[in-house]
Amino acid sequence: MTRSIPRLDIMVAYSCNISCRGCISLSDFARNGIARLDDVTAWITHWSTMLEPKVVAVFGGEPCLHPELMEICGRIRKAWPSTTIRLITNGYLLKNFDSAAWFDFEPFEMQVSMHRADHRSIIDQAIKNILVTRKGWQVKVSEDPQDHCQISWQLDNFKIYKSMFKDFVVPFQYKDDKILPWMSDPAEAHAICGSPNTPILYKGRLYKCPAVANVMDITGKNWFDYEPCEDAAHLDKFVAGIGVPESVCGQCPNRSQAVVINHLDKINVVVKQKSLG
Repeated sequence: MTRSIPRLDIMVAYSCNISCRGCISLSDFARNGIARLDDVTAWITHWSTMLEPKVVAVFGGEPCLHPELMEICGRIRKAWPSTTIRLITNGYLLKNFDSAAWFDFEPFEMQVSMHRADHRSIIDQAIKNILVTRKGWQVKVSEDPQDHCQISWQLDNFKIYKSMFKDFVVPFQYKDDKILPWMSDPAEAHAICGSPNTPILYKGRLYKCPAVANVMDITGKNWFDYEPCEDAAHLDKFVAGIGVPESVCGQCPNRSQAVVINHLDKINVVVKQKSLG
């Protein structure tokens, strides 16, 4: 029996080419490495027999740092033939890939997240390199400042959209050089969460959200006795909890505790020089 879910993120890279304060993947800490292709294949092979996500998001870190990213997309497509694959990237490294090759994975979406207002032209060029490989794009511009999808381009089952998130809520407190949980009211924290319905496949196990998986991994702490889902025996409970506050949500702040970081301000985002060359 497979369970249908709206979305599943898969963490394929732990390192990132940029360092953003408040990142849910903790890119502003010492994160290195990628997930091995064989491991990613084993994870998706295992979970594809039990889950049917409408969207599988390839997530990092920065996925474009993975030298076998295209192969990963192909294996996701084999495991889930009809799901939409969504690449979540900051866009700087798209120049290293064949712009036309992404169309092999339709239905496919590319979410290009802008993290520096002063680098708009760099990201726009990365998107343009893909757009010029095809004709007939439908362009949609959002007038809603709260809409993360400010502008999108769609051609049949292929979509690119540029996102400018600006304000990020730091998913932990940093005190005395330590990452610590807020121990907030879970419902209050969940109410302002940026990823309230986003389970993630992280190192083979299913976690509530990217922030929980990354904080638990980098600290080695489990303040809430949270158990990620490892097998079919616990899957129904996990799926039922998607989008619902749980005790582990107390890791993050409520509205009054929240530290908000502007990700369009260059002071909060460091881009490694190789990404700009």
